[in-house]
Formats: sequence, C-alpha cells, structure tokens
Amino acid sequence: MDKREALSQIRQFVLAHGLPRTDMTYFGIRCPYCGKSDRIRLLETPEELNGDLLTADLEHYKVLRGSLVNEDVTLGICKFCLNALRLDLDKDLAQPLLD
Repeated sequence: MDKREALSQIRQFVLAHGLPRTDMTYFGIRCPYCGKSDRIRLLETPEELNGDLLTADLEHYKVLRGSLVNEDVTLGICKFCLNALRLDLDKDLAQPLLD
C-alpha cells in the first residue's frame, strides 16, 4: 500500500473507531497543514489498542501504521483537519508524513 492510500485510510479509520481514545492535546505543536496548535493528539500504538478493537480492525490498523511510519516514529493526528503527522515531542514539532 502506498503512503497516500494509507493516509486516506487512516483518516477514515480514526473517524470510524473514535481514535485517539485518549483526550490529551499537545499544545504548542502546530499542524503543518491547517496551522492549528491546539488540536494535535497522539495516536495509540496497536499494542495500546489491543483488546479495544476487533482483531481484524487491529490488524488493519497495524498495516496502516506500518505503511506510514516505522516503529520508532511517533504518529499523531490533527483533530481539526484529520491529517496524520510525524511528531517530534522533544522539539514540539509536527511534520507531514509525505515528503
């Protein structure tokens, strides 16, 4: 699966499954797409969602995440524009997943 397709599917997955489940917002990190700095949230890892999603949904989420980022990348989402983001929490920075 290419990244553009995975980005579209993860947006739909987030909406359909009410992700992220935690309501913690990272203030001060600006979305590179819409410019909002009060809507960035961390997406849970598949391990954190184990038991919360059906097995088939969890496997689909793993595939989507694997198509977008490797394990050492922090994946977030802007809850305003629903774009998935690569987060660097040490630098308070959000970057697009497509270069």
